[in-house]
Amino acid sequence: MQSCEIVFEDPKKFKKQIKKLYRDAFPADERAPLFLLYRKSKREINSFYAVTAENEFAGLAYTIRGERAVYVFFLAVKEELRGRGYGSAVLAKIKKLYPELTVILMIEDTADTSAKNYDERIERLDFYRKNGFNRLNVQINEAGVEYELLGTDSNAGEEDFYAIMKSFLGSVLFKLIYRKSNFS
Repeated sequence: MQSCEIVFEDPKKFKKQIKKLYRDAFPADERAPLFLLYRKSKREINSFYAVTAENEFAGLAYTIRGERAVYVFFLAVKEELRGRGYGSAVLAKIKKLYPELTVILMIEDTADTSAKNYDERIERLDFYRKNGFNRLNVQINEAGVEYELLGTDSNAGEEDFYAIMKSFLGSVLFKLIYRKSNFS
């Protein structure tokens, strides 16, 4: 693991790099429109960050703050920098920015052992576990894609996630996107 200080910067300074990484890192059915992320980041509860290390673009992070939790909506590190500790450094910085809040995020459902990217899903779960996240035993169906909710503690969970996303999307869009289902 390379030890390098990361910095959160204004994403507008890195629009081209962010657009490329966003498209490369997230499948189309898992992406929100990029223009919407920029527009919503003008609200105080939404934060869009370009992640830099040694003055070079390294990744992106997008968070949405709720009353008891902060949701990591998107987190990506440039492919050539993965495995060097940048993702862990971003998560540590987010935890430091919001010490009073539970940090929550979603990963693709690891219960689906037939998924083409099953091994990748398990690696992602292991990565987040190493960074202090635990399963919250909540499954989320977001526009037809199954996810599981992870958090830094169990003080926040499903209700907090839905409140955050309802605030972000508005009631009508929220109802169109989310269907609830729990793990058995």
